[in-house]
Amino acid sequence: MDKVFGIVVKKANNGLDRDAEKFAKTLGITRMQLSIINYISRNENKTDIFQKDIEKEFNIRKASATSALKLMEQKDLIIRVSLPKDARLKRIVLTSKSRQLTEQISDYIASVEAEVTQAVGAEQMQIVKDGLAKVSAFFENKDEIN
Repeated sequence: MDKVFGIVVKKANNGLDRDAEKFAKTLGITRMQLSIINYISRNENKTDIFQKDIEKEFNIRKASATSALKLMEQKDLIIRVSLPKDARLKRIVLTSKSRQLTEQISDYIASVEAEVTQAVGAEQMQIVKDGLAKVSAFFENKDEIN
């Protein structure tokens, strides 16, 4: 019997999430904190990172991003720095505590990517990534229309 696309994606996502949560726990952080630290460390040299960037990158609502970032601030993983031109805008910056985790996080993500690529095959992996990116874009565009 043919499997429903959404269920297959959900099961794969659950597997990735569980593995990431288990690894994050060894660092004393959550999976979401791991992902946010990784995102900021990969992008902070390119541009300033703001809460709206976190919301967009992880496709989460403002309340969820606010909650995650507040907790990260309390745990000394990030600080928010007001911009001189507009104090309402707060740039998100990693602390030295979270910077110490970035190499381990990056290595973990690279290892999972390599394992999944080996399991699926390099060509298939690119097809899967491209397909899922199109599905994500479809739903983002659909949400904007509604």
